[in-house]
Amino acid sequence: MLKPVIAASFLFAAASPAAAGGCRLLIVNDDGVGAPGIAALADALRADCEVVVSAPAGEQSGASHAIPNVRDGLRVRSVAVGSGTGYAVEGSPAEAAGLGLTALSDGRRFDLVVSGINRGENTGLANLYSGTVNAAVEALVRGVPAIAISQDMGYGRDYAASAEIARKLVRKTLAKRLPEGVMLNVNIPMNPKGVTIAPARGMTVRIAGFDAADAGEGVTLYRARIAEETAPPAAGDVAAYRAGHITITPLALDRTDRAALRAVRWAAHAGF
Repeated sequence: MLKPVIAASFLFAAASPAAAGGCRLLIVNDDGVGAPGIAALADALRADCEVVVSAPAGEQSGASHAIPNVRDGLRVRSVAVGSGTGYAVEGSPAEAAGLGLTALSDGRRFDLVVSGINRGENTGLANLYSGTVNAAVEALVRGVPAIAISQDMGYGRDYAASAEIARKLVRKTLAKRLPEGVMLNVNIPMNPKGVTIAPARGMTVRIAGFDAADAGEGVTLYRARIAEETAPPAAGDVAAYRAGHITITPLALDRTDRAALRAVRWAAHAGF
């Protein structure tokens, strides 16, 4: 049985309000600016900090770190988000985050970027594909610390509990501070039993193959066949999440495998 490597009080014990005094947050997501998760998150964090919302105009789940509009520009409009307002960006999660940190920042720096609350978890290698996680990574690109928060789909449209967890974690993060170039990927299961700090390992689902169908006019349509991953690696966030733990995974901007720098020196002598 997996044991939490930190006490649950890390999240559930209230931090001093003074720790987050004068804080300024950018809120982003990939479910779209009209999603209930971002409204709940923004309202919860407005209790402690100044909040600016910059999110895709529509759902961009699975967009990863795409910047498809880098040449065409981004159309933006002001919209209601929870009890306040925000910016609807006709672009990807990473583009919305980048725009929020620059053109929409009013020339002032943000203390933290918070991405979510996503509908559905983003454990394991899902962080590679997740627009929620990669909107937070865009903050790291720009030198701002970040947290990505996702909850189990079983919660439906109820984000109240996860929003309160996010609020407490943000307060703690502002007080303790993250290492440079590091973000937190947080996943909240149904009825959490505790909190586990775990590496990103495994997948909850996998693409088992593709089924082909004739789409007419010489086109073949391939639909992914999804299978549940039944044996995720031990001591990883997927296994901890399935055991009922809130998982917190530190993800780094620098993806270089430093141990392999020497091991692949042969590539420099490949005879190009």
